[in-house]
Amino acid sequence: MPLIRPFRLGDTFLIQRLGRQATNLNAVQALLQPRSPASAALTAVIPWGDAKVATFVLKQSGHRLIRAGFIQVQKRPRRPEYDINLLAPALDTPSGHPAIWEKLLSYTITEASQHQIERIYVDVPDQPLIVNSFAHVGFGAYTRQTIWRLQAHGFEGQRFEYVDAQSTAAIRPAVSGDEWALQKLYARVTPRPVKQAECGDGQDDSKAPILFDRVAGICSRYVLVEDGEISGALHLLRGERGTWLSIWTDTLEVDGCRARQLLCFGLKTVQADSLQIPVYVGVSDYHGGLSALLDELGFAPFTDRAKMVKHIMARVKKGTTAAVPALESIGKV
Repeated sequence: MPLIRPFRLGDTFLIQRLGRQATNLNAVQALLQPRSPASAALTAVIPWGDAKVATFVLKQSGHRLIRAGFIQVQKRPRRPEYDINLLAPALDTPSGHPAIWEKLLSYTITEASQHQIERIYVDVPDQPLIVNSFAHVGFGAYTRQTIWRLQAHGFEGQRFEYVDAQSTAAIRPAVSGDEWALQKLYARVTPRPVKQAECGDGQDDSKAPILFDRVAGICSRYVLVEDGEISGALHLLRGERGTWLSIWTDTLEVDGCRARQLLCFGLKTVQADSLQIPVYVGVSDYHGGLSALLDELGFAPFTDRAKMVKHIMARVKKGTTAAVPALESIGKV
């Protein structure tokens, strides 16, 4: 029988060895803030504390194909959710096997249900074998995404000026008073299946990712204001190895002026503040003409991903009043 349990100090060598064969399942973190699996496992003193990393290890003797593996997951701060960061060994390595992943995933789902975790997110390479391995344990893809990258040479001679004599829109830092307007913006520009995946039941708009950042790092938030109304938003996430731009606006508009203005502002900020390059932008399959705009600005496609989620059914203990049937009296014989 396979033995899966939380990480112990004696597993350090195994984590170091298999970590070199791991598949990264959180693209933003892997690109901006890479961290060795061993260091993440060793520093997670309280695995289920806020924003902590938990490592679960599979060891099985006497089995030719399924011998060892591990999974690392990270809880999102102040939220009943976590992300899967790594799975090892990768499926395309000699020691990799889908059964290893599925056993580790099933164990993690069980652990999550016991710790009031409601959703598990994962961002996988858009490859059939990997996507199907997650689908077998109940994960569903809610959007596909292409990550576009702008290398250092793409900044040479670029000013990223946005000029539109007809536009009255201006960009400013976001403030706490913008939350309601940002909720409405997110609801307007995001398809319903994506909202349901990112906001749980789709009813609690306060959980919308436009209001917070799900990856560790320094995030600057800006809003595009047009005639007194917020018509766009930009998150600029600064990492050790690069910078990530996320935009929310109507990307299906014909001229794409709002998306262009937000992107140019973000790229000018990267230049002015000497932020880390490359710059990455994730383009989901509902983002319309954003890919053409990125190509025009010097970006190139970098990798294709599938964003998946698993909703956890938590057990709830609730007392109920059970009716006791009345006993019929028995007459004398």
